[in-house]
Amino acid sequence: MRSRTWFDCKLQRIILTTGLLIRFAEIFIGIPGTCAIPINNHTLGADSFERAKTLANRQDENSPPLPPGSTGSGPGADLDFYGSECKMGLYQGGFRNPNGRIDAFPEARWEGFPLGTTRPGEQPIVVPDHRCVNMRDLHPSLPNQISSFILTGYCECRFYHNEGCPPDDRGFSAYNRQDGALYNNGPDDDALESFSCWRTNHFLDFSYCTIRLSDNPSKDSGQKINVLFWRGDLEGTPDRMEGESDCKRLPDGYNLRYYKINGCSCRFYHSEDCGGGAVLTDGNPGRVERVDGMPGGIRSYRCLLPFGIPWGARDDFLG
Repeated sequence: MRSRTWFDCKLQRIILTTGLLIRFAEIFIGIPGTCAIPINNHTLGADSFERAKTLANRQDENSPPLPPGSTGSGPGADLDFYGSECKMGLYQGGFRNPNGRIDAFPEARWEGFPLGTTRPGEQPIVVPDHRCVNMRDLHPSLPNQISSFILTGYCECRFYHNEGCPPDDRGFSAYNRQDGALYNNGPDDDALESFSCWRTNHFLDFSYCTIRLSDNPSKDSGQKINVLFWRGDLEGTPDRMEGESDCKRLPDGYNLRYYKINGCSCRFYHSEDCGGGAVLTDGNPGRVERVDGMPGGIRSYRCLLPFGIPWGARDDFLG
């Protein structure tokens, strides 16, 4: 009868031989070890993520393109969250992580265009409505870690607690909204894993907006112009798109020095027919008021359905 020592020796030889066979398979056949198997080619380490800020390189080649955006910070990296173009910011800490590191745990972030962008000088990228985007495809540290966000422009987005945007999942929808403290506003802090967005300007939800202009910075004097736009004034025509008013021309010699805009966004022009590029755009779903400081020589303006974050409460006049 063989001893227990003999069996132990045989077992050790079998284990050693199996390990060598696996190692040869890894080297000559190209089978990766378990810890090296990529997950959809996502970058998981913070160090490698620092060197891979081109988001198109951080997804599976067969997956749809990711929304264009950036995980970096510094000059030129922060988006201007204003305008009709759909823009989103996601932050692991507070808005733009003022007290934390960028691009590395624990203060990850992403700012970009969930529906694509057609900005001058860049190749147009169009993301279809309702395309689901998983947070981990934008930054590996974002899933279940987002504590603040911002969304502006003519789009609405639905945020989900699970990947894949399950239709019956928990979460919330947002439109021109910023929340810098989700932990104070319900059960969504450190819970979001995916989102989907779609184009909308909420035309049917718009009722009216009011504009007050003056050539004197004093509210109590000067030549005032009061304008009231109803939803019907912003309906589409052969001459303009739905959601914008006719062009309004200022009186000859009028020097705009004050305005108050309630409930819409307005573009101001040097031309008399709203031609060329706007020299000033202002207004949001709330109230904005400005005294002096605007460009000189403004001759016309046109107002649109509102975009931007409504920081001030409306105080409309009617009539």
